[in-house]
Amino acid sequence: MSINIKGSASKANRTTANKTSNTGKSSKGGASAASTHKPDNDSIDLTDTASKLQQIEQSLGDIPIVDSGRVEALTQSISDGKYQINNEKIADRIISSEHEINQRKKQ
Repeated sequence: MSINIKGSASKANRTTANKTSNTGKSSKGGASAASTHKPDNDSIDLTDTASKLQQIEQSLGDIPIVDSGRVEALTQSISDGKYQINNEKIADRIISSEHEINQRKKQ
């Protein structure tokens, strides 16, 4: 099976693999009719946009979900008793979230 991605010259985006599988054979050594048919060449052509989306997805996978530096700084601030809670800011964000939820329900 080969995968051809149009508009991309990098080897990372082009993959050619020939795979054989014994999963279609029965325990007695016979093969089912479906497993004996093997296509000579399968290919998938992706557009430039799909290639770019694939590259973006790969690069996003490298970004950590949690900012460990910020977590450590907040943990230290809480431990030191220096962390200040801004009640007004929290209330404003709750109200803003409620407005967004109500707007989405109306749509």
